Amino acid sequence: MPQRPEQGRPKPEQDAGSTRAPARRSSRAVAVEKAEQPPGAAERPATHDPVTVAREAALRLLAVRARSRAELERRLGPRGLPEEAVAVALDRLEAVGLVDDEAFAKEYAESRAGRGADAAVIARDLRARGVDTDLAARASGAAVPADEQAERCRQVAEARLVRMEGLRPEVQFRRLAGYLDRRGYPAGLIDAVVSDLINFEEGVHSDRV
Repeated sequence: MPQRPEQGRPKPEQDAGSTRAPARRSSRAVAVEKAEQPPGAAERPATHDPVTVAREAALRLLAVRARSRAELERRLGPRGLPEEAVAVALDRLEAVGLVDDEAFAKEYAESRAGRGADAAVIARDLRARGVDTDLAARASGAAVPADEQAERCRQVAEARLVRMEGLRPEVQFRRLAGYLDRRGYPAGLIDAVVSDLINFEEGVHSDRV
């Protein structure tokens, strides 16, 4: 007599052991999402209030990455929104901590310093992003203290030099000097560090070209 299939046996895709835990999101992403979708938002009709439109547009930009207030103003300007509406929207986001130039500058400076950039280039990049000059200087100086500059430059140079094995000394010198220059280190320090790290054969010119 043929056997009847067992009832209630779970299908492979229904196996509880295959359930994955949801990926964790950053606290900033969660905060932006909550601000963008307040309680009852799904029940409200679409609004054309310029302040609300500016606020929602700013939140979408912030969901991608942190930005300075000036960056948000630059991105929102071409959308044809009134300047007053943009200002009010950003004021409200500042009030809840989602727009914070000081926090943005600190985070940006620490990230760039971690990739080997010197204080000068970090400050320059922060100013280009609309951060106040004094705030940019403080953030970059805290991320790369002046008394650590020489040692940091040497560490960055040593790490990069490992990737240049097999090249001629003069090529190593030129490429390493250019690499450090793009990260904002002063020329005199670059020459001292690179000359100390690279051994030249007799007669090989060591000046940067």
